[in-house]
Amino acid sequence: MAVRIHPTAIVEADVSVGKNTSIWDNVHVRYGTSIGDECIVGGKSIIAYEVQIGHRVKINSNVYICNGVTIEDGVMISAGTIFTNDRFPRAATSDLRELRCSEPDEHTLTTQVREGATIGAGCIVGCDLTIGRFAMVGMGSVVTKSVPDFHLVIGSPAKSVGVVCRCGQPVHRFNEATEVIGPVPATCECGLAYEIDGQNVAELCSPDVSLEAASSTVTAH
Repeated sequence: MAVRIHPTAIVEADVSVGKNTSIWDNVHVRYGTSIGDECIVGGKSIIAYEVQIGHRVKINSNVYICNGVTIEDGVMISAGTIFTNDRFPRAATSDLRELRCSEPDEHTLTTQVREGATIGAGCIVGCDLTIGRFAMVGMGSVVTKSVPDFHLVIGSPAKSVGVVCRCGQPVHRFNEATEVIGPVPATCECGLAYEIDGQNVAELCSPDVSLEAASSTVTAH
């Protein structure tokens, strides 16, 4: 139940770190952030202030997570991913006489990554959007709008190309020439089944598991 924090990591005051979580070399976690149980934060990643991270989240190396981001349970964020929170950022005021502060203001927009989602290596994630449950974002994608549950999106800007199972395997590919007229059943090789109706994906059955974990945490000082 020990928390592992590498000696080179910087974990600021008022950071909550859950049991069995590992924070690796040269990570910087800003104040007010909450990280759940059994998480991994890879080397040289930066997590800004007041970010909310659930349980069993895997963050690989060189990831930047900005203020305004909420990450639910069981999410994977691959190496080199960058989150943003301002659509039209400027360094200074319009007269260039004052530096704009980094604190949240009317320009700060939020992003939510729902449970079980995967974001591939080298992605850039926009703001004012949601990445749905168990969705998968292909490596190198630029996410500019919300991603529905179980959708596989790729490209710049990222577009839906199919449906993925909870286990990560593709179960359906969208045909650009024809719209899906549902409901259409799809079954993964792992045995889980889905119903696809247009762009909506519904689980016909789901594992009898819970991603909830005890709220036992360690507070960094």
